[in-house]
Amino acid sequence: MKKTLVAVALAAGLAGMTKAEERSWEWSPLGLGIAAPIQLPFTDTDIYGLRFGGFFGWNANVYGLDVDVAALETGNFAGLQCSAFSWTVESVYGVQLSAIANVVDGDVYGLQGSVANVDWGEVWGLQLGVMNYCNSFHGVQFGVLNWDNMPSHGWQVGVVNADQEEFIGCAMGVVDYSVRFSGCQIGAVNVADSMTGLQIGVINAAQRVRGVQIGVVNLICEGQLPVMVVMNASF
Repeated sequence: MKKTLVAVALAAGLAGMTKAEERSWEWSPLGLGIAAPIQLPFTDTDIYGLRFGGFFGWNANVYGLDVDVAALETGNFAGLQCSAFSWTVESVYGVQLSAIANVVDGDVYGLQGSVANVDWGEVWGLQLGVMNYCNSFHGVQFGVLNWDNMPSHGWQVGVVNADQEEFIGCAMGVVDYSVRFSGCQIGAVNVADSMTGLQIGVINAAQRVRGVQIGVVNLICEGQLPVMVVMNASF
């Protein structure tokens, strides 16, 4: 009889443990941890409120205030995040401040400040960093190196501004480069494959121009006057 009761108790305990393992908190107003997975709630839980992740905080989605050494969201982040390194798999809405790097696989809507801001999607807002990279941005990039791969709009201020596709707006740097540029380039060296607008610099160079170049040396490869000093123009 006693053996039977023990067997039943063990079976019930194992069943309860199995259910507990299957059960996950959907969301929590507070997240606390030392380093994932040593944290409460679990890594697949959403945080709506406050997360102190310790050395490494890991959750699905985080909405609110997040303070960690390293932060990971396998979903979205929205709010204010302060960390040394952050990685968001989906998108960011709000402010990210990081000592080393912010990495976002999706889009960013808001402000990023770090040594390196790396976004594989679009940025709508402001990037402040030594190196700012994104697929496409619409807003302001302020850094030593500003680099985007797809059509972008806004204002770039840096040592080197590099646009691999079309850029519309204003670029101010030591070196400004764009494949197709519309607006104003101001720098020591301004280079564009196709430029519509104004270039102001020491050296201005473009394959095709619809606009004005002002500088020491002004080069328009397909212009009526390919090389001019002080000013060149083509329409």
